[in-house]
Amino acid sequence: MDQHNDSITAAQAYQAMLAFLQREVELTESSDLADLVSEYRLGADGRPADPALWQAWLEAVGKVVQGK
Repeated sequence: MDQHNDSITAAQAYQAMLAFLQREVELTESSDLADLVSEYRLGADGRPADPALWQAWLEAVGKVVQGK
């Protein structure tokens, strides 16, 4: 993936973040990180079980997009 030419949706970015964190769990065997990943997993609807977490994610994405 070319970091300068590709864009992804907020949902795809979230899934990428989860994949990255899961890889880190496997490499480090960190139980704290594993707990975090399990809390952030996506439900059948493609969103985290906690609606507040999804809202916080969208706010974080918005800050990055706006350059803040």
